[in-house]
Amino acid sequence: MQPEDGGSTDFIIVGSGIAGLYTAIRLAEHGRVTVLSKQDLIAGNTWFAQGGIAAAFSAEDSPELHLEDTWRAGVYFGDREAISVLVEEAPDRIRDLLGLGVRFDHRDGSIDLGQEGAHSRKRILHIGGDATGRELVEALLFQARNRGVTFIEDAFVEQLIVEDGSCRGVCFFTARRRCLLQARVVILATGGCGQVYKWTTNSPAVTGDGLAQAYWAGAVLRDLEFYQFHPTVFFPAHGSPFLISEAVRGEGARLVNGAGERFMDRYHPRGELGPRDIVSRAILAEKARTGQEVFLDLRHLGAGFIPERFPTIYSRCREWGIDITRDLIPVSPAAHYLIGGITVDLEGRTAVENLFAVGEAASTGVHGANRLASNSLLEGLVFGHRVAAAAAAADGSGRPLKQPVDWVRLKEPGPPDEQGCLAVRPLLQELMWENVGLIRTRDGLLAARDRLKRWLPLLEYRFSGATLIETQNMLLTAMMMTEAALCRQESKGCHYREDYPGEDPELGGKHFIFRREAGGEAGSGGMPCPAAT
Repeated sequence: MQPEDGGSTDFIIVGSGIAGLYTAIRLAEHGRVTVLSKQDLIAGNTWFAQGGIAAAFSAEDSPELHLEDTWRAGVYFGDREAISVLVEEAPDRIRDLLGLGVRFDHRDGSIDLGQEGAHSRKRILHIGGDATGRELVEALLFQARNRGVTFIEDAFVEQLIVEDGSCRGVCFFTARRRCLLQARVVILATGGCGQVYKWTTNSPAVTGDGLAQAYWAGAVLRDLEFYQFHPTVFFPAHGSPFLISEAVRGEGARLVNGAGERFMDRYHPRGELGPRDIVSRAILAEKARTGQEVFLDLRHLGAGFIPERFPTIYSRCREWGIDITRDLIPVSPAAHYLIGGITVDLEGRTAVENLFAVGEAASTGVHGANRLASNSLLEGLVFGHRVAAAAAAADGSGRPLKQPVDWVRLKEPGPPDEQGCLAVRPLLQELMWENVGLIRTRDGLLAARDRLKRWLPLLEYRFSGATLIETQNMLLTAMMMTEAALCRQESKGCHYREDYPGEDPELGGKHFIFRREAGGEAGSGGMPCPAAT
């Protein structure tokens, strides 16, 4: 079934988080901007972000210090030029937000700066205590609408349209109507892939869609073995895992074992403020050593301070029967953030002409092998600004497409195929959690690859439902993550191999990349094959 003609626009942005919204605001003066959101406009991860935005914004701090903290947290694997861009432009992007009416929290007349793990200075700007993401989305949505940005909700993008090596638009469907929307430029701001794991802090909407679409379109993906787990997540008896912001530890909260003993000093010299991968593995190690839960203790921070500084965390925990001014919070790691993604340059260009990527979907090189806390929202701002400038200058074609859409997946599914795809989703999430999670081994990764191979034929179908296509995207992404994790026979940052606990000097700064060959398929014929660069 060919899609209906949905007309044209100048710029399509897929995703309505901070990266997509800020890019849209900056592009609005250069033409018609259409933002597609596969659910409602607040369904992505930005809305739930608690911590804040990192920026050298005090006399005691500097971009140079921020750069070194980012470089060190990324295990010296990042791109120093990209990191330099991130930290040097950070203060200007904060000033931009202030100019847009964003009101950061103040203390004693000045912007209140918090501290988080692996930061050497207080440099985390926050809003509403721990409601930074929600407040940012609301402010940016208001500004985007005032600038005439068009929003289409419940619009699931299933394919990027590429003709003569250039991205010309997207196919999306809403209410089971397929539409083709053409554009000069397409920008992916679709976030990561947290839903490939059984337990994640990510929104249910984050299923690796942009990564899979970019792969089919011919873009390069890299560093997919690096996936960050957040150490302090509360798992309520009913409902999804709930993140307990790193800012809580930045304010002095302590990790304690079942006996009430602090233990992080045995695992890292900075204790609770060590890098996330180390804190996460330390929690698992302590749970295994004692056979008991690990807890976060805020009680000494004071019953007056806690609800004011962390109102969201305080109220949510109260809903589950925990008063964090008096009670300990049981915590354990959960999947949180994709370090790798779609390879881009410093202006967000991918290997496909007129296709850009920004935010968590993109691999700029700023995070190295492990992201420094609160650099994620910052990345969306800094590179959103750069993507907008580059996209505005891009020479996009206004010509109509030469031929109907060339569907990647050609087989029409029947009810058994759809039922099989639905059944795979929870199995895939469990498999990835157990075998391609925080601690990995060769045997576990090989078992995951063998199981994933059996599900490969699902990629050959052209499903119509969002849930089914999401599952295909999760499967493709999981395949690449597993292959990359097998290839990296070392431990580096948030990629930890129990069978290779040290770094391999021969791998050095090598990256594992994936790129679909022209006409190639990832179906029953085999897994996507990584290459080292």
